[in-house]
Order: sequence, then structure tokens, then C-alpha cells
Amino acid sequence: MNPLAEKPNPSPSKRRYLVHLSCASDETSGICNYSVHIRISNTRATRAKTYLRVFSDECELIATINPLLPDGSDIRNIFSHIESPDGFFYLLHLSVDEAEQLGWCR
Repeated sequence: MNPLAEKPNPSPSKRRYLVHLSCASDETSGICNYSVHIRISNTRATRAKTYLRVFSDECELIATINPLLPDGSDIRNIFSHIESPDGFFYLLHLSVDEAEQLGWCR
């Protein structure tokens, strides 16, 4: 019997993604528009495809990102970094479904 056939639901494979969170302030209203750029983290790739997702507000950003972070991490602790000119970078191990929540396209 094939031992691979006996495994009912193997855990989904995960890849490492570079996730860049940033904020663009609207000059007239001063409202911060949060976005994420996501790409596969591969040091050999010189032109990795990057995808973008823009969040409707701070609450949507928190609700989307927090479940993807390691235990004990909270996106609310780094808002000052996200709102800085350089934004904030995460290296996250995500399944394809999790990456799609951040704008990744298969």
C-alpha cells in the first residue's frame, strides 16, 4: 500500500513571502490609505512579481494581517513603522490561500 495515500489531509505547503506594509497619506484629508505589496521571497530572483492590495481602512488591515502573524504578534504595535516613509517589512511563511488574502494571484 502507498503510504502517501493513507494521509487524509496533509497540511498545505507554505512558502516564504516578503510582505511590505505601507501608508500613503491623502494630502487634503490627512487620511492614511494602507496597502500591502507581496512577493515571493527568493534571493535569486531579480524581477519577482509583486502584487498589491489596498485596504479600506485600519480595521480591515488589522483583521487581515493579525491572523497571519506569529503567536504574540499584533499589527497594532507597529503602526508607527507602517506609517513611516519606509513602511514595514515582514517575512512570512504563508499558504497560497493566506497569500491570496494579501493580494497574491496564482
